[in-house]
Amino acid sequence: MSDPRLSERQNDILARIGARGVQQIDMLARDYGLTTQSIRRDINFLCSLGLARRLHGGVDLPVMPQNTPVNARARLHGPAKRLIAERIAQDIPDGSTIFLGIGTTVQFTAEALRNHTGLTVVTNNVDVALILGNVPGIELHLTGGVWRSNDRDLVGPEASRYFEKFHATHSVVGAGGLHPVSGALDFSYGDAQITNAIIQNSRTRYLAADVSKWGRSAAVRVAAFSQFSYLVTDSLPEQADTRHALRDSGVAVIVCDEGAQDAG
Repeated sequence: MSDPRLSERQNDILARIGARGVQQIDMLARDYGLTTQSIRRDINFLCSLGLARRLHGGVDLPVMPQNTPVNARARLHGPAKRLIAERIAQDIPDGSTIFLGIGTTVQFTAEALRNHTGLTVVTNNVDVALILGNVPGIELHLTGGVWRSNDRDLVGPEASRYFEKFHATHSVVGAGGLHPVSGALDFSYGDAQITNAIIQNSRTRYLAADVSKWGRSAAVRVAAFSQFSYLVTDSLPEQADTRHALRDSGVAVIVCDEGAQDAG
């Protein structure tokens, strides 16, 4: 999903950085058939929004807190994540078309879906593909893209475009962090782009996040809570302003061990 504040070229530059790492100004100028001065103006604008950082002769994504490796994350808050995943799987009927994004709670959701039949699953999460790839009656689509060993997923413009080929009945995504005003957050612009492609091309959208995600310092905005159909969690923070923000957003909150709850 493109950032509406940016031109098509600026969005493309960010996507290239997210997928390939540091980009050199002279190479960008050559690829786009522009002067280096024009590319520098694009880069300066991206930096002014906090979406990129200048290097000597090049540009990269801003320095942000990094997510821990996926295998380590799977061991953190495991019981809560499984509870969330099982609750989401209960709501998804056989025969659905499902987008499954990155993250360990989404991986647990894939495990909870193994007994479903007639599913079409589209994912960029390689662990999800391994979990569901040998299940009879599930049609599995794995996106293309750039492999990230830390997260065991595929990212970049090719992955986003693959999701845009479908319109799913359901989608399940995670988040690096949650904020009462900003909504779902993540650690990289590339992750945010893919999550937006998923939620913009699906009908019933689940945000799966345990209570530990509140206040985490993931720096990239993904989507407001109003963009999701459901927030499925194990518990809500005690802060009244957080509960009020969720209520005002219109997202339906499911505290999975108690059923649907009023966020207020």
